[in-house]
Amino acid sequence: MKYYLYLLLLSIILFSCNSKIEKNVILNSHDLSKDTLFSPKNNLLEKKCLDQVKGYKNKYGIILSNYYTDQPIPFDFDNNKTVDTIVVLKPYYESNEENCFPNNSEFDFPILLISKTINKKSEIFKIYKNVLKCNTPVYYEEIKINNSGFIISKDLIGNSGFYTKTYISFNANDFYVDSINVESWGWKQYKKTLKFTETNFPLSNYKRTDIDSIRTLLDNNNQ
Repeated sequence: MKYYLYLLLLSIILFSCNSKIEKNVILNSHDLSKDTLFSPKNNLLEKKCLDQVKGYKNKYGIILSNYYTDQPIPFDFDNNKTVDTIVVLKPYYESNEENCFPNNSEFDFPILLISKTINKKSEIFKIYKNVLKCNTPVYYEEIKINNSGFIISKDLIGNSGFYTKTYISFNANDFYVDSINVESWGWKQYKKTLKFTETNFPLSNYKRTDIDSIRTLLDNNNQ
């Protein structure tokens, strides 16, 4: 039963990824040499807010709109003893003290950017636009570095307590999901670990909504 459950979970994730892969924008360094990350076109900002995010900055080998605040984390993902960078780009209003939220911020999400250092210069290696969520009073997400890559942890606080760690490693010049640890301590209580083969689950196929799908399936299985 346990083996069947894991196969079912993997099938759901991979089917969902393949059917919606066009929505998860992945760009390689050669595609981004002259590219720019613009502010989202579907966000409705007041004039006072637009004034705060005018302009661009050239960092990590790409030109970024001032709409985004960057939170860099140094790490050597390919073990070549050269420090590279993983960056979380968040909408500016997450750290803005003024009342300056877009009218439709539910369509806005952080971007995960990975930059590689080549000849002491940063070059874009990967960009993932469909992996992360915005933090809220009841939801906290962060990235931590480990020996094989990095971990995306998600923490849903309160009576519906739910915590996950998604382990990402670098292999064959790409990033892959190794495993997902799940712990529920709300009205359903259980611990599970979903494991994947080395190149079975590319991070490019992972979506921020996958954890919700996994939780729904596990909740139903633990009735």
